[in-house]
Amino acid sequence: MKSKTITLFLVSFFALSSCEEALECAFGLDPEINENSVAPAQLDQEYFQIITGEVDNDPNDNAYDYFFEIYGDLPPGIDVLFFARRIELVGRPQEVGTFNFRVYLYVESFDNGFFDASPTCSDEVSKNFSLVVTE
Repeated sequence: MKSKTITLFLVSFFALSSCEEALECAFGLDPEINENSVAPAQLDQEYFQIITGEVDNDPNDNAYDYFFEIYGDLPPGIDVLFFARRIELVGRPQEVGTFNFRVYLYVESFDNGFFDASPTCSDEVSKNFSLVVTE
């Protein structure tokens, strides 16, 4: 009888200690990159594109800290500006071609004096983009 009680206590303890993460997944709290593609650009013409992020299924998604990273190729002349919940691609492309890159979004939170590096069900989200520059 004692071993059943101890086993039940341990199972309850571990279930309740991971409850917050289970709830995050049950409600689908995940970081999300909103855009599915970027607009094409023309050589030597002003270009401007915004890529935004959010935490899906959380009405208080402004309470999170958003961190973007970009890996891959961008045309010469295009710069990336990082803001709180978005990145902007701006400039004048100097080369014709198709430029493939991947955007990563990481979300963290700092609430009531506590830091949570994984406040959502998944730690990150990423999406592939292709920027086509024509003459």
